[in-house]
Amino acid sequence: MHATDPVFRMGITEPTAIDPYKAQEGEGILVCKALFTGLLALDEDGGLVPATASSWHSDATATTWTFTLRTDTVFSDGEPVTAHSFVRGWTRALDPAANTETAYHLAGVRSFRAESDDTLVVELAEPDVEFDLKTLQPVFSPVPSGAGPALNPVYNDLPVGNGPFKMAGPWRHGESIHLVRNDLWSGPAPEVEEVRIDILDPVTALDDEYERFLDGTYDYARIPPARTAEAAAHHGFLEQEGAGLFYLIPFCHRAPMDSLDARRALSAAIDRQGLIDTYFQGHRTAAHSLLSPWFGKAHTPRTEFGEDEDWTAYDPGRARAAALRAGLPPGSRVDFAYNTGAGHDDWVRALADGLREVLGWDVELLRTDARGLVDHRTSLAAAGFCRAGWACDYPTPDNMLFPLLHSSCTAPDAEGSAHGDNEGRYVNAEFDALVALGRASTDPAERAGAWRRADRTAMADLALIPLWYRTDQRVHAADRIAGLRIDFDGNPTLTTVTSRSTTR
Repeated sequence: MHATDPVFRMGITEPTAIDPYKAQEGEGILVCKALFTGLLALDEDGGLVPATASSWHSDATATTWTFTLRTDTVFSDGEPVTAHSFVRGWTRALDPAANTETAYHLAGVRSFRAESDDTLVVELAEPDVEFDLKTLQPVFSPVPSGAGPALNPVYNDLPVGNGPFKMAGPWRHGESIHLVRNDLWSGPAPEVEEVRIDILDPVTALDDEYERFLDGTYDYARIPPARTAEAAAHHGFLEQEGAGLFYLIPFCHRAPMDSLDARRALSAAIDRQGLIDTYFQGHRTAAHSLLSPWFGKAHTPRTEFGEDEDWTAYDPGRARAAALRAGLPPGSRVDFAYNTGAGHDDWVRALADGLREVLGWDVELLRTDARGLVDHRTSLAAAGFCRAGWACDYPTPDNMLFPLLHSSCTAPDAEGSAHGDNEGRYVNAEFDALVALGRASTDPAERAGAWRRADRTAMADLALIPLWYRTDQRVHAADRIAGLRIDFDGNPTLTTVTSRSTTR
């Protein structure tokens, strides 16, 4: 992009969806948030600000929330955005036929209604003082009257929204997504007039994306882990600690990971810092808890964990003793599933080699693509553990703890397949109660304490095996563009990008 060519170019892997009822991973959220504007937004400092809603409040019990909408916003086809548009979007997302993985965002919502064109009222089943933060998720977006049901393939591939950009044509699966500026958007007009997004092969995407940035094709790119040090020397290098985690999911519903000692053996046999130094050139922070330092007072510093309590320290002898207590001597087979591409292959193989060396386990690597990994880890047959990563959808510990570990988020069907994000099938009543306390507390200190205690409860059970906290590293063409930041979702802020020549 430059002054005479206001086109922003980048690459991603194929999204799961760009329709708000199902948009979920970073790629889909990037496109969806370019196409749709929700009730609220985050400012540069991470604070909530009005978007389609002009004001909002809850009652004293935090169970009834009222959003007053602006009356001057429209979809890109000119249809007015009203409270009915939001009711339509949420109803569509909750259609049982859609069976969407993102429905958990609405799990606490008992009812919602449009009291008038500019008044949306939401009733919650339980108190939730942070419900307004949840509305940042795409699933809470409005949709126009022509959207049809969630499983409308025409709208799925060519959604009409109320965001800063609109589709220039249908999503070309496996090839590209082309956006153009939406001149009817209610916010300040972006300088970027077009966004051209290539869809890359997931196996080679990270390398291809970075190489196309280096040769000038792309204005922005993610970085292969092995090239982090090289990228860090680039004038356009960006690094940001995020609200997220990379971890292993132990399948707690069946052997061998139904044993706490098995999970302890696994965790203590991982040399986290060694993997970080070798495969990320030190650009990660080893994790000892589920809530990263990004969460401030809800994060428990490592120094507060007792020696017997912390099983994230690399300790081969302790790991071997736990493995024997679990009935997993050398030679025991343990499955390790992961998705290829996206920079995981090298460190996953190294982690598996480390387990073989420390524990003598016969670690069977199950290699698949991103969709295949989801299918595997949600199936009843899943055993052992798998690689996973979680980037928070909105800035609260609730979004880390509730979907990944609350008992209501296992939701197995009649065949035993999970349909929630608690894919390890962890269940702990004490943990659930602490999450409820965190949601209901109006005292920030009490709320942070509840989140911290919930985190420590889950860590005592090793419900998940943390590896390292999320750190976003990107490069952008700083010689050509200015104003680009990494947003909360780890994506480029397309509406703030300006041509370098216009900022001199």
